[in-house]
Amino acid sequence: MDKRKFLFYYLDTGAGHKSAANVLSDAMKNEQPDADVKIVRGFSSHGLGHLLFEKGYNYSCNYIHGLFPIVYDLGQSKILQSVLTYLLCPETNRFLRKQILKEHPTDIVSFHFALNPFLKEVIKNIPWHINFTVIVTDPFTVPNPWFNVKSLNYMVYSDEAKRLAVKNGVPAENVTVIPFLMNGKFRNPMSDSEITALKIKHGFDPNKKIVLLVGGGEGLPGATEIINQCLIHRANFSTAIICGRDVVKKRQFNLLRIANPRLDLHVFGFVDFLDELVKICDCAVIKAGPATLFEVLSCRKPVIICKYIHNQELGNMRFAVNHKVGFFIQKPRHIYKKINELLNDSSFDEKMKKNFDSVVIDTDSSKVAKLLFQKSNV
Repeated sequence: MDKRKFLFYYLDTGAGHKSAANVLSDAMKNEQPDADVKIVRGFSSHGLGHLLFEKGYNYSCNYIHGLFPIVYDLGQSKILQSVLTYLLCPETNRFLRKQILKEHPTDIVSFHFALNPFLKEVIKNIPWHINFTVIVTDPFTVPNPWFNVKSLNYMVYSDEAKRLAVKNGVPAENVTVIPFLMNGKFRNPMSDSEITALKIKHGFDPNKKIVLLVGGGEGLPGATEIINQCLIHRANFSTAIICGRDVVKKRQFNLLRIANPRLDLHVFGFVDFLDELVKICDCAVIKAGPATLFEVLSCRKPVIICKYIHNQELGNMRFAVNHKVGFFIQKPRHIYKKINELLNDSSFDEKMKKNFDSVVIDTDSSKVAKLLFQKSNV
Protein backbone atom coordinates (compact mmCIF):
# COMPACT_ATOMS: atom_id res chain seq x y z
CA MET A 1 0.00 0.00 0.00
CA ASP A 2 1.32 3.45 -0.89
CA LYS A 3 2.41 5.67 1.98
CA ARG A 4 -0.21 8.17 3.13
CA LYS A 5 0.50 11.90 3.22
CA PHE A 6 -1.68 14.26 5.24
CA LEU A 7 -2.12 18.00 4.74
CA PHE A 8 -3.69 19.80 7.71
CA TYR A 9 -5.16 23.17 6.72
CA TYR A 10 -5.76 25.98 9.22
CA LEU A 11 -6.23 29.75 9.35
CA ASP A 12 -4.66 32.12 11.85
CA THR A 13 -7.92 33.21 13.48
CA GLY A 14 -7.10 32.56 17.12
CA ALA A 15 -4.78 29.87 18.42
CA GLY A 16 -7.31 27.03 18.63
CA HIS A 17 -7.29 25.89 14.99
CA LYS A 18 -3.55 25.40 14.71
CA SER A 19 -3.34 24.04 18.25
CA ALA A 20 -5.77 21.25 17.34
CA ALA A 21 -3.81 20.52 14.16
CA ASN A 22 -0.56 20.28 16.13
CA VAL A 23 -2.08 17.92 18.69
CA LEU A 24 -3.47 15.62 16.01
CA SER A 25 -0.22 15.68 14.07
CA ASP A 26 1.67 14.53 17.18
CA ALA A 27 -0.92 11.83 17.87
CA MET A 28 -0.61 10.47 14.33
CA LYS A 29 3.17 10.34 14.60
CA ASN A 30 2.84 8.50 17.91
CA GLU A 31 0.59 5.96 16.23
CA GLN A 32 2.80 5.63 13.17
CA PRO A 33 6.28 7.18 13.63
CA ASP A 34 6.82 7.46 9.88
CA ALA A 35 3.52 9.28 9.32
CA ASP A 36 3.86 12.17 6.85
CA VAL A 37 1.85 15.10 8.20
CA LYS A 38 2.27 18.72 7.15
CA ILE A 39 0.42 21.69 8.70
CA VAL A 40 -0.20 24.54 6.25
CA ARG A 41 -2.05 27.87 6.07
CA GLY A 42 -5.03 27.89 3.76
CA PHE A 43 -4.72 31.47 2.49
CA SER A 44 -1.78 33.22 0.90
CA SER A 45 -0.20 35.64 3.38
CA HIS A 46 -0.54 38.40 0.77
CA GLY A 47 -4.07 37.65 -0.43
CA LEU A 48 -7.54 39.05 0.15
CA GLY A 49 -8.58 35.99 2.18
CA HIS A 50 -5.78 36.63 4.68
CA LEU A 51 -6.83 40.28 4.96
CA LEU A 52 -10.55 39.59 5.44
CA PHE A 53 -10.40 36.53 7.69
CA GLU A 54 -7.09 36.48 9.57
CA LYS A 55 -6.37 40.20 9.89
CA GLY A 56 -10.08 40.94 10.19
CA TYR A 57 -10.51 38.46 13.05
CA ASN A 58 -7.50 39.83 14.91
CA TYR A 59 -8.61 43.46 14.72
CA SER A 60 -12.30 42.82 15.41
CA CYS A 61 -11.53 40.74 18.52
CA ASN A 62 -8.65 42.67 20.03
CA TYR A 63 -8.60 46.26 18.85
CA ILE A 64 -12.06 47.49 17.83
CA HIS A 65 -14.37 46.95 20.78
CA GLY A 66 -17.82 45.63 19.85
CA LEU A 67 -16.98 44.93 16.20
CA PHE A 68 -16.74 41.13 16.39
CA PRO A 69 -20.42 40.57 17.37
CA ILE A 70 -21.40 42.47 14.20
CA VAL A 71 -18.92 40.49 12.10
CA TYR A 72 -20.12 37.21 13.64
CA ASP A 73 -23.81 37.91 12.98
CA LEU A 74 -23.10 39.04 9.41
CA GLY A 75 -21.09 35.86 8.90
CA GLN A 76 -24.20 33.75 9.52
CA SER A 77 -25.77 35.17 6.36
CA LYS A 78 -25.69 32.68 3.48
CA ILE A 79 -25.84 35.55 1.00
CA LEU A 80 -22.71 37.15 2.46
CA GLN A 81 -20.99 33.76 2.59
CA SER A 82 -21.76 33.22 -1.09
CA VAL A 83 -20.43 36.68 -1.98
CA LEU A 84 -17.19 36.11 -0.06
CA THR A 85 -16.72 32.70 -1.64
CA TYR A 86 -17.23 34.19 -5.09
CA LEU A 87 -14.74 37.02 -4.42
CA LEU A 88 -12.06 34.77 -2.94
CA CYS A 89 -12.53 31.81 -5.26
CA PRO A 90 -10.02 32.72 -8.05
CA GLU A 91 -7.02 33.52 -5.82
CA THR A 92 -7.77 30.88 -3.16
CA ASN A 93 -8.43 28.00 -5.55
CA ARG A 94 -5.30 28.85 -7.49
CA PHE A 95 -3.24 28.95 -4.27
CA LEU A 96 -4.66 25.68 -2.93
CA ARG A 97 -4.38 23.82 -6.23
CA LYS A 98 -0.73 24.77 -6.61
CA GLN A 99 -0.04 23.66 -3.05
CA ILE A 100 -1.86 20.33 -3.40
CA LEU A 101 -0.23 19.47 -6.73
CA LYS A 102 3.16 20.17 -5.16
CA GLU A 103 2.59 18.17 -1.95
CA HIS A 104 0.57 15.33 -3.55
CA PRO A 105 -1.40 14.40 -0.40
CA THR A 106 -3.60 11.34 0.00
CA ASP A 107 -5.58 13.00 2.81
CA ILE A 108 -6.60 16.57 3.61
CA VAL A 109 -8.01 17.73 6.94
CA SER A 110 -9.55 21.19 7.29
CA PHE A 111 -9.56 22.94 10.66
CA HIS A 112 -11.41 26.05 9.49
CA PHE A 113 -14.88 26.43 7.96
CA ALA A 114 -13.82 29.22 5.57
CA LEU A 115 -11.57 26.79 3.68
CA ASN A 116 -14.12 24.04 3.14
CA PRO A 117 -15.86 25.22 -0.06
CA PHE A 118 -12.54 26.03 -1.73
CA LEU A 119 -10.90 22.75 -0.77
CA LYS A 120 -13.89 20.75 -1.94
CA GLU A 121 -13.84 22.46 -5.34
CA VAL A 122 -10.09 22.08 -5.80
CA ILE A 123 -10.01 18.41 -4.70
CA LYS A 124 -12.77 17.62 -7.20
CA ASN A 125 -10.42 18.56 -10.01
CA ILE A 126 -7.27 16.85 -8.69
CA PRO A 127 -6.39 13.76 -10.81
CA TRP A 128 -6.16 11.32 -7.86
CA HIS A 129 -8.32 10.35 -4.91
CA ILE A 130 -7.99 12.49 -1.77
CA ASN A 131 -9.77 11.80 1.51
CA PHE A 132 -11.23 15.05 2.83
CA THR A 133 -12.23 15.47 6.49
CA VAL A 134 -13.36 18.55 8.41
CA ILE A 135 -12.61 18.84 12.13
CA VAL A 136 -14.95 21.35 13.77
CA THR A 137 -12.94 23.18 16.45
CA ASP A 138 -15.91 24.79 18.23
CA PRO A 139 -17.15 22.25 20.79
CA PHE A 140 -20.70 23.37 21.58
CA THR A 141 -21.90 26.61 19.96
CA VAL A 142 -20.94 25.95 16.35
CA PRO A 143 -21.34 28.76 13.76
CA ASN A 144 -23.57 27.70 10.86
CA PRO A 145 -20.86 28.23 8.18
CA TRP A 146 -19.08 25.11 9.42
CA PHE A 147 -21.83 23.00 7.86
CA ASN A 148 -22.49 24.88 4.63
CA VAL A 149 -21.04 22.05 2.52
CA LYS A 150 -23.44 19.21 3.34
CA SER A 151 -21.61 16.37 1.59
CA LEU A 152 -18.36 16.50 3.57
CA ASN A 153 -17.24 14.17 6.36
CA TYR A 154 -17.23 16.01 9.70
CA MET A 155 -15.64 15.28 13.05
CA VAL A 156 -17.14 17.19 15.99
CA TYR A 157 -16.43 17.39 19.72
CA SER A 158 -19.91 16.88 21.16
CA ASP A 159 -23.34 15.36 20.58
CA GLU A 160 -24.66 18.93 20.66
CA ALA A 161 -22.48 19.83 17.68
CA LYS A 162 -23.57 16.70 15.83
CA ARG A 163 -27.24 17.56 16.32
CA LEU A 164 -26.57 21.03 14.90
CA ALA A 165 -24.82 19.53 11.87
CA VAL A 166 -27.77 17.25 11.16
CA LYS A 167 -30.18 20.15 11.67
CA ASN A 168 -28.20 22.06 9.03
CA GLY A 169 -28.68 19.25 6.52
CA VAL A 170 -25.54 17.13 6.96
CA PRO A 171 -26.36 13.38 6.88
CA ALA A 172 -25.93 11.85 10.36
CA GLU A 173 -23.61 9.17 8.95
CA ASN A 174 -21.23 11.93 7.82
CA VAL A 175 -20.72 13.22 11.38
CA THR A 176 -18.47 11.51 13.94
CA VAL A 177 -18.11 12.63 17.55
CA ILE A 178 -14.45 12.61 18.61
CA PRO A 179 -12.40 13.45 21.73
CA PHE A 180 -11.31 17.05 22.20
CA LEU A 181 -7.88 17.60 20.63
CA MET A 182 -5.70 18.83 23.46
CA ASN A 183 -2.02 18.47 24.29
CA GLY A 184 -1.51 15.40 26.47
CA LYS A 185 0.84 17.32 28.79
CA PHE A 186 -2.19 18.85 30.52
CA ARG A 187 -3.53 15.43 31.46
CA ASN A 188 -0.46 14.38 33.47
CA PRO A 189 -1.03 14.99 37.22
CA MET A 190 1.75 16.28 39.48
CA SER A 191 2.63 15.66 43.12
CA ASP A 192 2.87 18.49 45.67
CA SER A 193 6.66 18.30 45.59
CA GLU A 194 6.72 18.53 41.79
CA ILE A 195 4.44 21.58 41.89
CA THR A 196 6.71 23.25 44.47
CA ALA A 197 9.72 22.57 42.25
CA LEU A 198 7.91 24.11 39.26
CA LYS A 199 7.01 27.23 41.25
CA ILE A 200 10.66 27.74 42.14
CA LYS A 201 11.74 27.02 38.56
CA HIS A 202 9.50 29.81 37.21
CA GLY A 203 10.43 32.31 39.93
CA PHE A 204 7.38 32.09 42.20
CA ASP A 205 7.25 32.03 45.99
CA PRO A 206 6.28 28.39 46.71
CA ASN A 207 4.24 29.48 49.75
CA LYS A 208 1.99 31.94 47.91
CA LYS A 209 -1.16 31.30 45.92
CA ILE A 210 -0.96 32.00 42.19
CA VAL A 211 -3.57 33.46 39.85
CA LEU A 212 -2.99 32.94 36.14
CA LEU A 213 -4.30 35.34 33.49
CA VAL A 214 -4.31 33.76 30.04
CA GLY A 215 -6.30 34.40 26.89
CA GLY A 216 -4.70 32.49 24.00
CA GLY A 217 -2.30 33.69 21.33
CA GLU A 218 -3.32 37.36 21.51
CA GLY A 219 -3.32 37.67 25.31
CA LEU A 220 -6.26 38.30 27.66
CA PRO A 221 -8.60 41.23 26.90
CA GLY A 222 -9.04 43.43 29.98
CA ALA A 223 -5.96 42.06 31.77
CA THR A 224 -4.67 45.58 32.54
CA GLU A 225 -7.79 46.48 34.52
CA ILE A 226 -7.66 43.21 36.48
CA ILE A 227 -4.00 43.72 37.40
CA ASN A 228 -4.78 47.31 38.41
CA GLN A 229 -7.28 45.88 40.91
CA CYS A 230 -4.52 43.66 42.30
CA LEU A 231 -2.33 46.75 42.64
CA ILE A 232 -5.04 48.91 44.26
CA HIS A 233 -5.98 46.23 46.82
CA ARG A 234 -2.39 45.11 47.49
CA ALA A 235 -3.08 41.51 46.56
CA ASN A 236 -1.41 38.91 48.77
CA PHE A 237 -1.17 36.38 45.94
CA SER A 238 1.17 36.12 42.96
CA THR A 239 -0.19 37.05 39.54
CA ALA A 240 1.06 35.51 36.30
CA ILE A 241 0.06 37.13 33.00
CA ILE A 242 0.63 35.50 29.62
CA CYS A 243 0.70 38.13 26.87
CA GLY A 244 1.04 35.78 23.89
CA ARG A 245 2.07 37.64 20.76
CA ASP A 246 1.16 41.06 22.18
CA VAL A 247 4.70 42.42 22.68
CA VAL A 248 3.41 45.91 23.51
CA LYS A 249 1.35 44.62 26.43
CA LYS A 250 4.28 42.51 27.61
CA ARG A 251 6.51 45.60 27.69
CA GLN A 252 3.87 47.59 29.57
CA PHE A 253 3.36 44.88 32.19
CA ASN A 254 7.10 44.53 32.69
CA LEU A 255 7.35 48.27 33.36
CA LEU A 256 4.45 47.98 35.81
CA ARG A 257 6.19 45.05 37.53
CA ILE A 258 9.45 47.00 37.92
CA ALA A 259 7.64 50.08 39.24
CA ASN A 260 5.61 48.04 41.75
CA PRO A 261 7.70 45.15 43.12
CA ARG A 262 5.17 44.45 45.91
CA LEU A 263 2.62 43.50 43.26
CA ASP A 264 4.45 40.19 42.70
CA LEU A 265 3.61 40.21 38.98
CA HIS A 266 5.19 37.64 36.66
CA VAL A 267 5.06 38.48 32.95
CA PHE A 268 5.36 35.95 30.12
CA GLY A 269 5.16 36.24 26.34
CA PHE A 270 4.31 33.35 24.03
CA VAL A 271 5.21 30.21 26.02
CA ASP A 272 5.59 26.52 25.26
CA PHE A 273 5.22 25.55 28.93
CA LEU A 274 1.64 26.70 29.54
CA ASP A 275 0.86 23.32 31.10
CA GLU A 276 3.40 24.03 33.86
CA LEU A 277 1.92 27.45 34.63
CA VAL A 278 -1.59 26.02 34.71
CA LYS A 279 -0.54 23.23 37.08
CA ILE A 280 1.06 25.59 39.60
CA CYS A 281 -1.78 28.13 39.63
CA ASP A 282 -4.72 28.00 42.04
CA CYS A 283 -7.23 29.53 39.63
CA ALA A 284 -7.15 31.08 36.18
CA VAL A 285 -8.83 34.10 34.60
CA ILE A 286 -9.42 33.34 30.93
CA LYS A 287 -11.30 34.09 27.73
CA ALA A 288 -13.61 31.20 26.88
CA GLY A 289 -11.64 29.84 23.93
CA PRO A 290 -12.06 26.06 23.80
CA ALA A 291 -8.35 25.19 23.88
CA THR A 292 -7.54 27.33 26.94
CA LEU A 293 -10.73 26.36 28.76
CA PHE A 294 -10.27 22.60 28.37
CA GLU A 295 -6.55 22.78 29.12
CA VAL A 296 -7.20 24.52 32.43
CA LEU A 297 -10.14 22.31 33.37
CA SER A 298 -8.16 19.17 32.55
CA CYS A 299 -5.67 20.29 35.23
CA ARG A 300 -8.65 20.61 37.61
CA LYS A 301 -8.20 24.34 38.10
CA PRO A 302 -11.29 26.58 38.46
CA VAL A 303 -11.72 29.35 35.91
CA ILE A 304 -13.11 32.86 35.96
CA ILE A 305 -14.25 33.65 32.43
CA CYS A 306 -14.07 37.39 31.79
CA LYS A 307 -15.02 37.30 28.12
CA TYR A 308 -16.36 34.98 25.45
CA ILE A 309 -16.60 35.59 21.73
CA HIS A 310 -20.15 36.58 20.86
CA ASN A 311 -22.29 33.40 20.57
CA GLN A 312 -19.38 31.32 19.26
CA GLU A 313 -17.91 30.67 22.73
CA LEU A 314 -21.20 30.86 24.64
CA GLY A 315 -21.40 27.06 24.93
CA ASN A 316 -17.87 26.88 26.32
CA MET A 317 -18.72 29.38 29.05
CA ARG A 318 -21.93 27.55 29.93
CA PHE A 319 -20.07 24.23 30.13
CA ALA A 320 -17.77 25.58 32.87
CA VAL A 321 -20.52 27.41 34.76
CA ASN A 322 -23.05 24.54 34.60
CA HIS A 323 -20.48 22.09 35.97
CA LYS A 324 -19.65 24.57 38.79
CA VAL A 325 -15.97 24.69 37.88
CA GLY A 326 -16.13 28.18 36.41
CA PHE A 327 -17.64 31.63 36.87
CA PHE A 328 -18.61 34.21 34.27
CA ILE A 329 -17.66 37.66 35.61
CA GLN A 330 -16.87 40.68 33.44
CA LYS A 331 -16.15 43.62 35.74
CA PRO A 332 -12.51 43.72 36.95
CA ARG A 333 -13.39 44.68 40.54
CA HIS A 334 -15.84 41.75 40.74
CA ILE A 335 -13.22 39.42 39.25
CA TYR A 336 -10.76 40.48 41.94
CA LYS A 337 -13.41 39.94 44.62
CA LYS A 338 -14.15 36.42 43.34
CA ILE A 339 -10.42 35.56 43.23
CA ASN A 340 -10.08 36.52 46.90
CA GLU A 341 -13.22 34.61 47.77
CA LEU A 342 -11.91 31.44 46.11
CA LEU A 343 -8.38 31.65 47.49
CA ASN A 344 -9.52 32.35 51.07
CA ASP A 345 -12.23 29.67 51.21
CA SER A 346 -11.00 26.94 53.57
CA SER A 347 -13.32 24.37 51.98
CA PHE A 348 -12.36 25.46 48.45
CA ASP A 349 -10.24 22.42 47.53
CA GLU A 350 -12.82 19.94 48.81
CA LYS A 351 -15.71 21.60 46.96
CA MET A 352 -13.71 21.89 43.75
CA LYS A 353 -12.72 18.22 43.89
CA LYS A 354 -16.39 17.18 44.01
CA ASN A 355 -17.22 19.50 41.12
CA PHE A 356 -14.32 18.34 38.97
CA ASP A 357 -15.14 14.68 39.64
CA SER A 358 -18.42 15.31 37.76
CA VAL A 359 -16.62 16.69 34.68
CA VAL A 360 -15.75 14.09 32.08
CA ILE A 361 -13.57 15.35 29.22
CA ASP A 362 -12.31 12.80 26.71
CA THR A 363 -9.02 14.12 25.30
CA ASP A 364 -7.55 10.91 23.89
CA SER A 365 -6.27 12.20 20.55
CA SER A 366 -4.99 8.74 19.58
CA LYS A 367 -8.62 7.76 18.87
CA VAL A 368 -8.84 10.52 16.24
CA ALA A 369 -5.52 9.50 14.70
CA LYS A 370 -6.75 5.91 14.36
CA LEU A 371 -9.96 7.07 12.68
CA LEU A 372 -8.00 8.99 10.05
CA PHE A 373 -5.61 6.10 9.41
CA GLN A 374 -8.59 3.77 8.95
CA LYS A 375 -9.86 5.77 5.97
CA SER A 376 -9.17 4.08 2.65
CA ASN A 377 -6.66 5.82 0.39
CA VAL A 378 -8.08 4.41 -2.81
